[in-house]
Amino acid sequence: MTTEYNKQHPFPASIKERYFLSRKGSKRKTQHVVLDIRGSGITYNVGDSVGIYGRHDPDLINKTLKAMRATGHEIIQVKQTDEKLPLHEYLSSRASITYISPKLVRELHKRQHDPDKKHFLDELLKEDNRDGLKQYLEKHEVWDFLLAHPEVSFSFQELADLLMPLLPRFYSISSAQKYVGDEIHLTVAPLEYESNGHKRRGVCTHFICEMAELHQPVVPIFIQPSHGFHLPEDHEVPIIMIGPGTGIAPFRAFLQERLLHHKAKSRHWLFFGEWNREYDFFYEEDWAHFDKHGHLRIELAFSRDQEHKVYVQHKMEEHAQELFEWIDEGAFLYVCGDARGMAKDVEATLHKIIEECGALDTIKAREYIKRLRRQKRYLRDVY
Repeated sequence: MTTEYNKQHPFPASIKERYFLSRKGSKRKTQHVVLDIRGSGITYNVGDSVGIYGRHDPDLINKTLKAMRATGHEIIQVKQTDEKLPLHEYLSSRASITYISPKLVRELHKRQHDPDKKHFLDELLKEDNRDGLKQYLEKHEVWDFLLAHPEVSFSFQELADLLMPLLPRFYSISSAQKYVGDEIHLTVAPLEYESNGHKRRGVCTHFICEMAELHQPVVPIFIQPSHGFHLPEDHEVPIIMIGPGTGIAPFRAFLQERLLHHKAKSRHWLFFGEWNREYDFFYEEDWAHFDKHGHLRIELAFSRDQEHKVYVQHKMEEHAQELFEWIDEGAFLYVCGDARGMAKDVEATLHKIIEECGALDTIKAREYIKRLRRQKRYLRDVY
């Protein structure tokens, strides 16, 4: 009988292979990670994502235990499941300790009697200071927040109950199962930054890229099916793919499926961007291989290779007329990557291209894009 793996019951995958996509000299640390899913019965489609439950770095766990004045052996009850676990294990794999819950801030505020600190928390929690609270929470983790308020005490169970659960992180799959079989390929950029003089790391990217041992079943995963971000049923329909940075992931999967599995003869147009061509041209050999098996056109935007920064939207503008013709003749358009910056810029450029090349006013250009969405020919996987 095949076990149904899901969010509540993940499969313990192992990392079969892991290597840098960024070459030596790059300021990036982007990696290609291959998960082994043999024996799981897991199936996925191109465009799907994989959910992964990470584990916290031991140093961060120890800092948090020290701030809690705990040894880690204390037994606490997990609020969501009623399980009883040692505190160390709870902090390692069940609780979010890089993110301070507003509930913890409010409860600490109630118990804080130092007038200066109380006033600071008063200001932080004001209804009209949501941005200030958000910025504060983004710059701190549980351990340094607790250390800033040593005069406030909680029981271990109280603190455990005030922590957010450690949620899975989602990654676009960069392989087609029809081509790679019992593997899931990922394109992962570790998150690292400094705040208040301390190095901070993304929990799951650090776990996948550095902590998890190779060939050990220690990576809990499940498939998150795509909601519409998939290939057209007709493999001869042209597609346009815009994916800078790790946004390239699903398009590698698309091309594996179309060109290597289905041997599609249609046209494929890829827009990829990163910092430097010499160091950050991810999957360069793959694109050449795909082109040998079908029609792949690639536009490259390496932002730091010249004085003025060049991004994928600038490459779209360079080829505006042809891009419009592809779309107007029925091509599907896909965008994957950063929602806050890139995706907005790409959409604004798309509006401009449709207005100018389609000789439409602003309202009609908006209607044109809405029609593309209704026809499911303009699809986005942004985060």
